[in-house]
Amino acid sequence: VRKLALAPWSHSTLFNRLSYIPVHLQVALPRPRENPSLNYLISSSHSYSMKGMHSRKSSRRGYSILTYIKILVISILALYAYIICKYVYMDNKADSKAVQVQVQQEDDNSQQHMRGQKLENRSQSGIGGNEPLFAQTQDDHNFLPRVLAVVFPQFHEDLLNNYLWGKGFTDWDNLRKSPLKNRMGYGIPRPTELGYYDYAQVEPRKMQEKLAKEYGIDGFVYHHYWFYDDRHPGPNLHQPLMNMLQDGHPNVPFALHWCASKWTNTWSGQVGPDFVFKEPNVLQKQYFPENDDEGKITEHYNWLKQFFHHDNYIKVDGKPVLMMYQKKPGSFPVLTILKELAIADGFPGLYLTVGLTKPHEHLLDIGDLSQWEDKPQKTNVALSKYKFDKVVSYPNPAAWNEKRSLEVPDWCIGGGTADGRKKKRLPDIAGIISSFDNTPRRNYEEANLWSSDPPEVVVERFRKSLHSATYYEACCFPNEIKVREMKRKEDDDRFILINAMNEWAEGMALEPSDIYGRQFLEAIRDVKKDVLLHKCNL
Repeated sequence: VRKLALAPWSHSTLFNRLSYIPVHLQVALPRPRENPSLNYLISSSHSYSMKGMHSRKSSRRGYSILTYIKILVISILALYAYIICKYVYMDNKADSKAVQVQVQQEDDNSQQHMRGQKLENRSQSGIGGNEPLFAQTQDDHNFLPRVLAVVFPQFHEDLLNNYLWGKGFTDWDNLRKSPLKNRMGYGIPRPTELGYYDYAQVEPRKMQEKLAKEYGIDGFVYHHYWFYDDRHPGPNLHQPLMNMLQDGHPNVPFALHWCASKWTNTWSGQVGPDFVFKEPNVLQKQYFPENDDEGKITEHYNWLKQFFHHDNYIKVDGKPVLMMYQKKPGSFPVLTILKELAIADGFPGLYLTVGLTKPHEHLLDIGDLSQWEDKPQKTNVALSKYKFDKVVSYPNPAAWNEKRSLEVPDWCIGGGTADGRKKKRLPDIAGIISSFDNTPRRNYEEANLWSSDPPEVVVERFRKSLHSATYYEACCFPNEIKVREMKRKEDDDRFILINAMNEWAEGMALEPSDIYGRQFLEAIRDVKKDVLLHKCNL
């Protein structure tokens, strides 16, 4: 095309320049009309041969200028089409590569989702349901302790609550009527994502399950209320637990926490219209039988065993864990008989713990115990009274833990010093408070504002305490590590107890709120990941 454009503008020259056009294109070109005079001139002036196309003896037929203009235009269009096709091809190739990358990313995401779905299906099917999420996915060597959260099951209609406080009462009533802020001007947390739920319904329990698995809560500890009196014998506030056995939610490991104490009227609310105090300020009496002659303890065990035999029930070396809220000497004969009944039922026994009002001796140094008005209880005294497997430094607010976090002892930092290796593990479970403000249950001016600080300060205090307790259980006794690696997670006896998942009327809630959002849950996840990542390097 370029050579045609540069040639002198004559019919014969244009015709001669056609030799630059490839043969297959020449064949496709239209032939011009016959022009005798022009053929004569061509034959006398030029000797042109088109090998393979015509004989030298054949006369040459001429082309009109219009025809060659058409040829030129067609050639230019063909070149333009070629250029366009080339760019389209390259663009499609790039798009194809981008699509391949996107498909690969989607495949990777799909594989991750399938891995997560397998874990969820495994849990939903009951296979390995007693294993916490982190044990399944990351903590393959049983490095971390199990982090448990106390669950308050009161948020549903109950006959005893109806009698004490009036028809349909739940602790939500206390929260709803409370002011938006406490007397120091800090907001009182209220539920957001789960709302003011009925805990007997399955949906809030499913949501708790989802949060536990997403953020690494290894199990729930449900308050268990059993009375031996004649007015309200047996279980109370128990309907959510019975429903859990039926619908399977929350499908996470769990244990029971027997609150074997009498109920006193310390709330600011008014009692129900039909209630009459038999003792000043005593709402519900508790007493303990000394033997099982009347079969009352057997009745209690028969109710408990439906949970003990559940695949998700938390055990230590095969023993179902039963926690006691407080040390009640009258309960000791009951606990002994319950253990005997458990052995007769095929268990090695019961793993019993008791809550004490005291700090963890390795994680919180409070100096001379006698300086405190409310004297902390002592581990050795409690264990001398009854053979509990462990005590719990129960996470209740006190003067000695206000504005303070648990701390890793110096002898433990870095995985243990030479002196530290001589230390023995205490038979003590660390308790951690998320936050505390019982304004909804108390008179405005008398409420305990243990956590009255900006939300970020409260969350950071919780995070530091949880990190210290987790590090302590994982790293402070290196001589145990090899033994622990050979032990199944579900047989391990290392726990941390958080108060609470949902004690909303005391401001203790890991569940999402308008004040803290999901920050407590995120702290649990981040602490466990951090200790797993850095191991014993502080």
